Amino acid sequence: MNLIDVHTHFFPDDMKSNRIKYCKIDANFNQLYANDNAQICTEDDLKMILDDNSNLKIVIQSIGYTDYELTKYTNDFLIELSHKYSQVKTLGSINPAWGEGKSVDELKRIKKLGISGIGELHPDIQGFNLLDFNLMNPIVDYMVENKMIFSVHSSEPVGHIYNGKGKMYPSILYSFALQYPELKIIFAHLGGGLPIYFLMPEVRKELNNVYFDTAAIDFLYDSSIVKIFKQILGDNKILFGSDYGLINLYRAVDNIKKSDLDTNNLNNIFYNNAKQLFSW
Repeated sequence: MNLIDVHTHFFPDDMKSNRIKYCKIDANFNQLYANDNAQICTEDDLKMILDDNSNLKIVIQSIGYTDYELTKYTNDFLIELSHKYSQVKTLGSINPAWGEGKSVDELKRIKKLGISGIGELHPDIQGFNLLDFNLMNPIVDYMVENKMIFSVHSSEPVGHIYNGKGKMYPSILYSFALQYPELKIIFAHLGGGLPIYFLMPEVRKELNNVYFDTAAIDFLYDSSIVKIFKQILGDNKILFGSDYGLINLYRAVDNIKKSDLDTNNLNNIFYNNAKQLFSW
């Protein structure tokens, strides 16, 4: 089966062997990986997965760092992986809270070196307002002009609390996407439930530029959620994402297969939609 996983996370070896050091440097890394049980995956893990499945392609996302130097360090790591492995594309990171100069300069730098976009940004932890359009305009303008993809963490306004959940609720995500109709956007974790509002005709029409990935839905929903959201969205707006290494890639695949979708639906979710979005 051809498969593109649009939501994975891998880190330099040094960040695994010196977890405590990097937790002290960066607030978001600390939030997500301070617990020793939180798996930090490295290039060795990536190589093992790719060697195991020649039909697999992977998008590696950053995590939305707060620290400027660590952001550049991890962006360079992701750039290196994208050059080294033909099965890999990457989304780097910036922090709009740095201000326009630093954030746009880093965006331009990583674009020139082959990164496909930015994400998975975490506005709550990074300390910027996604709806501060004066702040976001120059970033989005550059991304639209250069056909870059914007991925952002999404949060459910109900349900259990977990590390890094935040408050990127559907109302915020909707307002952001509405402001930037030309920006290709991925709302992670099925957009915190935003697809339910696509039953409203105006929302369906207005958010034509938005995609939703399935990252970590094993922890959030019954497996029937993918089929339900497919009935609302169609099958061309859903992207397979595992959230590896939080969740085993093949466990995530099996969970979606339980949704009782037909082969064409599964092919679009697992492969075709991401292939088109990322021009693969």
